[in-house]
Amino acid sequence: MDGVYRLLGGPGSPYSHKLRAVLRYRHIPHRWIVPLGAFRGSGSLGEGTEIAEAGKRQVPVIQFPDGSYHSDSTPIIDELEKRHPGERSVIPDDPGMAFLARVIEEASDEWLPLPMFDYRWNEAVDRVFCPRRQMAGWLGAVPEAELGEAAAAFLSRQETLREFLGGTAENRPLLQSTYDELMGVMESHLATQLFLFGSRPSIADFGLYGQLSQYAVDPTTSNLMKQKAVRLFQWVQLMDDASGIEGEWNAPDVPLSTGARGLLKLAGEVALPMLQAAVDAHLAGKDFQPMVADIRSHGFKTLARPYQAHTLLWLKQAYAALDEATQGRIEPALVESGCLPWLSFREGERDKVPPYCMA
Repeated sequence: MDGVYRLLGGPGSPYSHKLRAVLRYRHIPHRWIVPLGAFRGSGSLGEGTEIAEAGKRQVPVIQFPDGSYHSDSTPIIDELEKRHPGERSVIPDDPGMAFLARVIEEASDEWLPLPMFDYRWNEAVDRVFCPRRQMAGWLGAVPEAELGEAAAAFLSRQETLREFLGGTAENRPLLQSTYDELMGVMESHLATQLFLFGSRPSIADFGLYGQLSQYAVDPTTSNLMKQKAVRLFQWVQLMDDASGIEGEWNAPDVPLSTGARGLLKLAGEVALPMLQAAVDAHLAGKDFQPMVADIRSHGFKTLARPYQAHTLLWLKQAYAALDEATQGRIEPALVESGCLPWLSFREGERDKVPPYCMA
């Protein structure tokens, strides 16, 4: 299959659905594969399958036509831009708009899993449905006893992770309010246009879609979306396969869309403060230790994860690389949203930026 990519993904993985949607939109030949048996509710993902043989322990994993395997959805998207230049790009042509799109994409990737995870593993109806749904996807056709055992093991595993990731009664009001805010922003946006930076989808749209692909399926978050944001619910269906969409980028002097402004505000007030707390912990040698981020006057307690620190350091590096004119053009949007204070390097950070590349 010369020129064909193979995407190994999981049924409940937002990043798998994000990358599949990009491949579909860009008309890049690929095969979508869920390696049956790669996860059985506990232990390492991929044991005894191609995922492990590729040296990976997460999904999605993409195999390039040259046979090499890679993971980490955002660097993969950037690598595909290099390999397929000019072919229905998901990066806005204007560097300022491209940077704003990246801020929204990274904020979606890093914040939105947290409310989803809490709803998914806390609400009673979700605790019944979600582990069975995902294990049925991973295992295929198996007897009820095997499915039930795997689902119970998966639920137990995820309950522990939920606590580590901040899914607690203390944090729950903040987590749930951001989902409600997101639905309001996007429902208003979708009354006037389908995408965030023009009449075609950007990396920001795909980052948001990846997370919402799960919100639209899980019982509680899906019901909330159907009740409060029917346009958004239908947009998620559209984004799953946008291969027929044609469109243009907005001109740089066109005011930002309602959705872009609202999502940047969520980034500046919620996601970026959490990422900065992760950077601070990383520089202090406190990776994977408890941390507290000051988010909207709430002390958000979670675990300091080094990848989140890397994400913000990469954003700071990308912002520093913009020329002064571009920075000046987007500065009003960054100030209005509260993003700007989080995007400049602080003392000791610049030398700690890791290489930006696929895993």
